[in-house]
Amino acid sequence: MASKYFYLLSLILPLILASEYDLTVEVPAGKFQCFYQPVTDVKHKTLEVDYQVIDGADLNVNFMILLGAEVLVQEVMKTDGTHKVEIKQIGDYQICFDNTFSIQSRKVVFFEVFLMDENGNVEDTDISSFAKNDPNFLQKMQEIGITISEFHASFSRIKASLNKVEYHQAILRAYEARDRAIMNANFDRVSFWSLINSLVLVGVGIFQVYMIRSFFEENSKVGKLLRN
Repeated sequence: MASKYFYLLSLILPLILASEYDLTVEVPAGKFQCFYQPVTDVKHKTLEVDYQVIDGADLNVNFMILLGAEVLVQEVMKTDGTHKVEIKQIGDYQICFDNTFSIQSRKVVFFEVFLMDENGNVEDTDISSFAKNDPNFLQKMQEIGITISEFHASFSRIKASLNKVEYHQAILRAYEARDRAIMNANFDRVSFWSLINSLVLVGVGIFQVYMIRSFFEENSKVGKLLRN
């Protein structure tokens, strides 16, 4: 019975993920990159974008959401952000990251996109429609011993819980990647300046030894200059 339940769930779950997207992209130094999110279904009323710069210099980037030539959202030199845009018309929404202000450092950005209905849900799959497409669907439900409405309620709860788990996991991965990038950058900086300090100390030591030896060498021009 449990195997059949999860079989039905596996048939429906992939359809939900079509309204959720997450990407990790690299924006090269001095570049402006946009990613298109098509909105083709009138049931989608809100577009939500969460982004976070996880690697690269000062961990900041310029961010914009565009619809054609219209700027819907704009932020300058931000590390992260969350924005919800009301979908007033169908079209291709552009999610843009601007790194033109940086001439040397590329930026790695993690972002998620959600298409939501008027109730704030990412997707609301009509389970009953599967009964029309699959003549054996009702029979399978009867074998399991639950009604479509009961299955829909259970499925909605599972879907909401999975969405929360996935969202928090993605956020934690982004934080972990950013913290690791900061740690590596600090390690490289400390190693570089430690090497410089070590070279300076060795150079000063060699110079001091040379100067002291010059005092005791009669034919040394430096020694004669210092004694005079």
